[in-house]
Amino acid sequence: MLGELLDARPVRLPRTAARSAIAAAWGLHLLPASPHLFDAVLRLPLMDCTRARTELGWRPEHSAGEVLEEFLRGMRQGAGARTVPMAGRKVG
Repeated sequence: MLGELLDARPVRLPRTAARSAIAAAWGLHLLPASPHLFDAVLRLPLMDCTRARTELGWRPEHSAGEVLEEFLRGMRQGAGARTVPMAGRKVG
C-alpha cells in the first residue's frame, strides 16, 4: 500500500542491512531520521478493533490508506500549525 501511494517499487531487504544503511546515513547527516525511529516503527503494535465493533457497533470512517494518503498530502503541502516541533530544520 505504501509503495503504491509513493509510486515506488518495494525491495526486500534484511532488517539488519536496512538499519545499517539508515545508521550510516544518519551518521553522515544525510538522513534526518535516527535509526532508533526505524527500530520503533518495526515494533508498532497492531490494533484489533473487533471488540469495539461487536460491543459498541463502531466502524472506521476512513481506511488506513486514506489516512496515510491525507497525511502525505499534508506533509507535501506543509499543512499544519506553525509549532516548534513542526518547523523543521535543514540537515547537513
